[in-house]
Amino acid sequence: MSFLLLVGIYALFRAVRELQKEQPGPEAKEPKAPEIEEGKPIGVVFGKAKITSATVYWWGDLRSEEIRK
Repeated sequence: MSFLLLVGIYALFRAVRELQKEQPGPEAKEPKAPEIEEGKPIGVVFGKAKITSATVYWWGDLRSEEIRK
């Protein structure tokens, strides 16, 4: 009985491991930054407000480096 339980647990771990391999990491996705338009006013919010169209004035460093051991 314990042998069958051990084989079942092993098969479960192998299946989960295979599912995790197929998912791309966050570095594989292309970031989508909103574009700024010339002449668009800079929005200022006081209090609580729902922002439907945000403007990005600066986007961070998007390069990545491989980690070598």
